[in-house]
Amino acid sequence: MNIKEEILLKSKKVEQVSKLDSKTFKKDYFNKKTVLIKGLAKNWKATQHWDLDFFLNQEGDNDIELLSGNFIQGNNSYKSDSFKNFIHKLIESEKNGKAFDEYLTTLNIFNYYPNLKKAVDFSLFENHTTINDITAWIGPSGTISGFHRDTGKNMYAQIKGKKMFIICSPKFNKNIYPSKKYINGGMASEIDLNNYDKEKHPKFQNIQFETVILEPGDVLHVPSKWWHYVESLDSSISISNFGYSKIEMFIIKVIDFLHRRGYYKKKNCFCCN
Repeated sequence: MNIKEEILLKSKKVEQVSKLDSKTFKKDYFNKKTVLIKGLAKNWKATQHWDLDFFLNQEGDNDIELLSGNFIQGNNSYKSDSFKNFIHKLIESEKNGKAFDEYLTTLNIFNYYPNLKKAVDFSLFENHTTINDITAWIGPSGTISGFHRDTGKNMYAQIKGKKMFIICSPKFNKNIYPSKKYINGGMASEIDLNNYDKEKHPKFQNIQFETVILEPGDVLHVPSKWWHYVESLDSSISISNFGYSKIEMFIIKVIDFLHRRGYYKKKNCFCCN
């Protein structure tokens, strides 16, 4: 059964601030708890200028991998396409009102278009991280990333459209039923919020959740290993900055190396779907 609305009703709101200096961010929030910094990115060039047509006007094109549906709890695999062909299809779906569920996740946008790096400013976050991995998320309304957690600390900027997050602390690890399947740089939950099985996962409803809706210009901090469900409420563009320590990145690379050579969770993974 779908219990999303039930979860939303009993959730508390993520703490919201209108401004935040680097010292306060480090002391009170960085990798400690969630916080929504309202409008932090409203003056970024990305927020002011980026839309689907903007990307069509960039020089060059690149091959990409797309997902559809709920990749985390579903049984989906990547689909190949070109970046601009995907953007064309997304624009057409918006104009014609046709169903379209393909979406682009963790695109290394600045490897494709290095001239766009100055369109964002994650300095508040990067003052306290050693290694940063900045990626783009582009897709239609209704796109879902089911409950999962990331090894990296996350600074998530909403550029266009709205997105909803449902979040919970690592102290509820046992209640969220971590999956045994390997996923690079994180961990998935067995819980499908839109197809919940109370008999199989009875402890899930005892979790204390936080929720937030990101609007264009909003930036959300999600600490490392905090579980989150993400749903696009509109066609949207988002930029995520994952921050790591050197040891965190080393461990991720070692585990991925072992997995890809069949020594760790061989064929029990999301990359083999």
